[in-house]
Amino acid sequence: MSLSFLWRCRLCPALVGIALGVISPAVQAAPSADEMIRSTVSDLILELSERRLELESDEVALYTMVDKLVVPHIALGKVSKLILGSHWKSASEVQRQHFTVGFKELLIRSYATAMFEYTGQEELRYRPVKLKGGGRIAVVPTDLVIPGQAPIPVDYYCLREKSEAWKIYDIQIDGISLILSYRNQYGQYIDTNGLDALIESLQSKTAEFK
Repeated sequence: MSLSFLWRCRLCPALVGIALGVISPAVQAAPSADEMIRSTVSDLILELSERRLELESDEVALYTMVDKLVVPHIALGKVSKLILGSHWKSASEVQRQHFTVGFKELLIRSYATAMFEYTGQEELRYRPVKLKGGGRIAVVPTDLVIPGQAPIPVDYYCLREKSEAWKIYDIQIDGISLILSYRNQYGQYIDTNGLDALIESLQSKTAEFK
């Protein structure tokens, strides 16, 4: 995996967010996939702009904000299953739960750290949404525009749940799937060390952020 790709993975969450919009389904119809992304980008940037000093000095407040705005709008179960791939079938229910929680906690901290890469000069340009799978899957193509650089294609893959809410289950940055990248990395680790060792590794990495 190239350093360029890793850098882009770190920068993109800072602007576009893995999160989707905070809109109560009890009050109004669930927004479309691109509407949710647009609204959360706006909410997230506003939150960061107004609370940057506080969030930089208070990790608990930072992680709480990310947990509130981001995590509820990720299809964590789907993401965990896709990342573990064939190892998901052989994993016990306890291992599945521990992996999902461990990955979520690491995601929160990685995302929170990446947020501060946002400078205000980046721009996210949206292209027409593509529906697949009978309307259950939406691909939201965007271009991340950074001054002095070629636009970076960032495609969001969203799944419509029974509640009609859209949740992200993958992001492709410059044509490279984050899910597949994690699957390859974690799969090799599991083959060598076992799933329990991976879970412990995720917990250790999460602790490093504290």
